[in-house]
Amino acid sequence: MSAPLMPTITHFSRPNKDLRNSLQNHERREIIKRPRESGWQFGSYRGVALYHCQNSVVLSAAIFISLIGLIIYLHFVKIDQESLLVIGSLGIQVTSSYASGKESTTFIEMGQVKDVVINEAIHMQKVIYYLCILLQDPEDPQGVSEVVPLFQSSKPRLDCLIEVYKSCQEILEQRKTAPQSSGIK
Repeated sequence: MSAPLMPTITHFSRPNKDLRNSLQNHERREIIKRPRESGWQFGSYRGVALYHCQNSVVLSAAIFISLIGLIIYLHFVKIDQESLLVIGSLGIQVTSSYASGKESTTFIEMGQVKDVVINEAIHMQKVIYYLCILLQDPEDPQGVSEVVPLFQSSKPRLDCLIEVYKSCQEILEQRKTAPQSSGIK
């Protein structure tokens, strides 16, 4: 068993009725002596405080770095909105708006556009549909030089993609028929 916390009567040479007073006096003496006798413990408390401060600095640095990472993520990665503007005589403009308010715009001239298609891909046991712009190869008019995917972060449903696809195809058909009809006049 562990040693008793309080001294027993055998430690004292006084009678039992003075036991309470002697214990109180003993406790008072211990309280008074404790800072002198355990001066080394004060140093260890200071070491604990210093260790706690170092942990606070490390924790503060970790929080600061996490906040900087979040700001970078919101500014450069997190896309809030994507838009597609098709103008038959000029080209296609793709705009991505980030959560921070930053916008990124890409313009593709209509002379480079061969077609707009809905493509499908398998991703983690799911079929994902996405809209793509096929760019015409300058050396081979029948070939495709590049495939530009659209709406990569928003990933709209297939029925929404079909509506956008139909609108794009209408504009592309007007562009293809416009030079032929103007040549006939």
